[in-house]
Amino acid sequence: MKLIIDDIRSCEMCFNTSKNEMFLNSDWVIVKNYQDFISLIDKVGINKISIISFDHDLSDFEVIDDIKVEFTGKTACEYIIEKCLDSGAKFPDWYVHTDNTCGRENIVGLILNYIKNMDGVDTSDFRYFHKGYVNGKFI
Repeated sequence: MKLIIDDIRSCEMCFNTSKNEMFLNSDWVIVKNYQDFISLIDKVGINKISIISFDHDLSDFEVIDDIKVEFTGKTACEYIIEKCLDSGAKFPDWYVHTDNTCGRENIVGLILNYIKNMDGVDTSDFRYFHKGYVNGKFI
């Protein structure tokens, strides 16, 4: 399953901003918020996800114990890492299509740290202009 987490974008919009042709395929599943994201991951299982494309700003808030909590693409990424750790699965291929540069750095840094230390991926070729890891290559 190819999965996009984004509150606004369609596949076409992801393509228009990224110019990455992988978004031209119509077989992407789009989830709009964090709760739908974790529900889908729990339902299908982490091993059924072939690639995830992350937006950072999901406009997804919840009040927990009188504190407003924001759920972001980074929160979703942390959930994927927990699932991988629990199941022993490798982190799926990934792409970060967000316009938020700080959010992008946070998501990418989290993933790179995980795949380097847990999946044994050589991250030394990663450069600031890369936005993902697909089919064994940074793109």
